Amino acid sequence: MADFDDERTVELETLQSIYPELVLDPNNPHVTVLDLLVAPTKPLPVTFNPGHDTKRLEYLPSLRLDLVLPVGYPACAPPTVTPTTSPSWLPKDVLQRIAGEANSIWEEYGGATILFSYISSLQEQAQNVFGLEELTLPVSLRDELIEYNAQMKKELFDKQTFDCGVCLEPKKGSACYRMQRCSHVFCIACLQDYYSSCIAEGHVHNVKCMSTDCGKTGTDKNKDRLLSPKELLAIPLSYDQVSRYVTIKRKKKIESDPTMTFCPRPWCQGPMRTDKYPKITNLAEMDESDSEVEGQTPIPQEDNPIKSGPEKRPVGIQGTDRLAVCENCNLAFCIICLASWHGDFVRCEPRDTTQLTEEDQASLNFILKNTSPCPYCSVPCQKSMGCNHMTCAQCKTHFCYLCSAWLNPDHPYAHFNDAKLKSCFQRLFDGVDGDMANGNIQFGGRRGVELMVDFWEQEAMRIQMEVDEEHIQ
Repeated sequence: MADFDDERTVELETLQSIYPELVLDPNNPHVTVLDLLVAPTKPLPVTFNPGHDTKRLEYLPSLRLDLVLPVGYPACAPPTVTPTTSPSWLPKDVLQRIAGEANSIWEEYGGATILFSYISSLQEQAQNVFGLEELTLPVSLRDELIEYNAQMKKELFDKQTFDCGVCLEPKKGSACYRMQRCSHVFCIACLQDYYSSCIAEGHVHNVKCMSTDCGKTGTDKNKDRLLSPKELLAIPLSYDQVSRYVTIKRKKKIESDPTMTFCPRPWCQGPMRTDKYPKITNLAEMDESDSEVEGQTPIPQEDNPIKSGPEKRPVGIQGTDRLAVCENCNLAFCIICLASWHGDFVRCEPRDTTQLTEEDQASLNFILKNTSPCPYCSVPCQKSMGCNHMTCAQCKTHFCYLCSAWLNPDHPYAHFNDAKLKSCFQRLFDGVDGDMANGNIQFGGRRGVELMVDFWEQEAMRIQMEVDEEHIQ
């Protein structure tokens, strides 16, 4: 009896030095408990029924082994093993097989100590989830397993050390954040500084992963994506900052969509209600689908008819299809004539530019004369400094700031070296200090026409004033 006790005690003491997490029963020195981490080499697809909601989990609740070394172990009796999980996610037949393996190994070893070999075998099996390729569980376990998976990922991440991709300093994982889509790691301080600056200045198209290699390899090549509101809140950024980010991003989409109509009330001018751009009510409910692809190269000019300006309002729309409701002031109005809603059977015509208010007309005139439109989406752009090779902040189209011509993104500077294009030849750096510092830049395209018309109107006015002065004298 004493020999058995000594052998069991020695094995458990040795095992505890290898697995410090092994817990001995204070009332029985030959009873112990060990929790084994279940971290599949490949995330395990788990389907929750009813609902058929499938999640790929990287961590599952640990396998608990209750080990009892009976009198006579190891020479005369095998260990008693009771495997369990909490919550109960492993199928019963798998648990029975795990328990039976202890007997099989003991018989194979011919009555020798087998706990280390048995536990090592289970650790290897845990890497492929004990042979399971998929798992179906009741939906009642969904939230608990997903929460456990997230908690384990965070605990292991916090214990590691990473070199921040921005400041290049080594930081503990607890001070860092791993990007959800691409897994690049940056320290939280750098992320907060950069994204806060982008949002404050309105450059929401830059709120994406800061790695220069992100999106340039693999299946997501050239598909840099903006961060979702949920991820920005997780970094964390303040709720007010994320709210501003979502609002500006939505505003840019709406303003670049020629099918959108705005409230005719001068004091409102809110967008029409539409399912295409739903009004934001709760940031926490917005998911990954709220992050759109940025930076895609548009179709070349010869294959894609470029828009010359905003589309005209549709004529001939019948019935309530003409009805729009402002999402801000709830005014019901007609998208054809922009008057208050007049019913289904009243004929109306599109409102022309002469019906613009004085303020709207002045704003339109300023935009026409002081901005160059993107040839793809017609968003007006104004240069503060730099060369005349422009990239649209909305759709990433490359174009010439002088004439608004589309530029091949692979060879954008060939346009300025083409002697046939006299209006832009060798003029890459004309107005390098911006429009405000260079008042005499010669433009082509729509902007050039507007400036030419404005010049001759002023010239005609000057000549008329000289003639009037001569008549007076």
